[in-house]
Amino acid sequence: MQSDRPLALGPFRLRVDPARAAAYAQETGGDGASVPLAYPAIWLAEPSLFSAVRDLCAQRDVVPVHESQSFSYDAPLVAGESYDLSVTMSSEEAPPRLTMVGTVATPQGEPCARIETILRLVPRAGFGSAS
Repeated sequence: MQSDRPLALGPFRLRVDPARAAAYAQETGGDGASVPLAYPAIWLAEPSLFSAVRDLCAQRDVVPVHESQSFSYDAPLVAGESYDLSVTMSSEEAPPRLTMVGTVATPQGEPCARIETILRLVPRAGFGSAS
């Protein structure tokens, strides 16, 4: 993937699992009464989505390292409800990183949230790779 060719993924229909949201809230110091604002980060690790990150990293012989993440909301997420997540991935060469911008919407298309995750792409050299 080159920096001038973003890759669009989704939409993926994902559900806010109430037990997982409560556990995530407990782990992150939340009150447990609402879905944590950072909960969509869990969705970025879904195999159907993360496989694109894994493939890019394998092609480039790099390791993704979390650099930053931000969330903005139009409406709160509700435990037990399903949402559609669409993600656009683009990469930069200097510094080498992958930016994932996600939009979360209700199944009816109403916007709920925007997610931006930046992963620094670190060469595998020194991490046990053959290179």
